[in-house]
Amino acid sequence: MIRAPVGLALLWMLWVGVPTGAQSAQDVCSFINEELSVSEGLKNTLCQDFQAGIERGHIQPARALDLLKAVDERLSESTRASAENILGTIGFTINPAKGDLSAELLIRRVLELFSREQSKGELMNLVAQEVRTLSQTLQSVAQVYRGLGISLEPNVSKKNLQTDFGEIELTVGRVDTVITATAIALDRFERKLDRQLDDSAGMKSEVLKELRAPSFSGAVALPNELIQYIEAHTSGAEWVPIVRQLAAGRGRSS
Repeated sequence: MIRAPVGLALLWMLWVGVPTGAQSAQDVCSFINEELSVSEGLKNTLCQDFQAGIERGHIQPARALDLLKAVDERLSESTRASAENILGTIGFTINPAKGDLSAELLIRRVLELFSREQSKGELMNLVAQEVRTLSQTLQSVAQVYRGLGISLEPNVSKKNLQTDFGEIELTVGRVDTVITATAIALDRFERKLDRQLDDSAGMKSEVLKELRAPSFSGAVALPNELIQYIEAHTSGAEWVPIVRQLAAGRGRSS
């Protein structure tokens, strides 16, 4: 086979739009296997989970590496158990054979909390608890939307949903955005100083606001018909137990 000179090959890649420095699932697995100081069993599980999540579209390789590097920087003997819990929960979340959800909310919160000035042990424990709590929130939100038909089976990448607002195409990106936007809105509501845990109207308003203008990395624009369908078929009452669960996970009941 005739090989093009390296310079010409690079120019061709740039011309056709092939990303020369793009990170891949293999880069993620290489980092897990070569850099992370966790058990070999967990390395294998994480590699499988992250590869599957990347292939499904639940997480981008660059975002996965941001998370892994941030955890690795704070990994020590005293923080190992919490760090493994954090990564294990996120791996479970993005694997389509397990959680089949986007972990963007979890990653965003991990990176946000890591910016705090706090001892590594205390901070890692706090992050692990928050990741568990928010993971449950994502699962609960997904269950509500599953009842409305806004879901995809693990081996399906798109489907058409028949609604009173017309036929709506559901993709992994759209389903992920609906679930993540809703969880972010409920999280924001729960953290408000003046919030009431029975304010279903306030919760619904917060959710619709986030659905109309998603505020997180990787979100896709949602068709108006999908937002109208959600608005028409939710009362806000379905979010109350999820917000209560979120508050309880944070040790807050009022």
